[in-house]
Amino acid sequence: MSFGGQPWVRRAFDGSVEDLPSSIRDRGSSVRNNSDRTARVYEKRKYSGRWVCVTRSGGSIHDLRSYSLNDQTRSLRINRDDCG
Repeated sequence: MSFGGQPWVRRAFDGSVEDLPSSIRDRGSSVRNNSDRTARVYEKRKYSGRWVCVTRSGGSIHDLRSYSLNDQTRSLRINRDDCG
């Protein structure tokens, strides 16, 4: 999974990141999901606040501004099921 062109650095066992590293925190304007699971990108640490779902296997959001999350993302959760 990449975020704003940067690869993920630290992940939980399932690939989730409850507080993104400072090198990419609050800097992303796009997100691409290369995993076989869906992902939610959250506005705040520990999977809270507003979020947007990214579909599995190549799903992407090219412009987080339309979700009011441009340069405002702090955590990422990988899901076993579809986002909803």
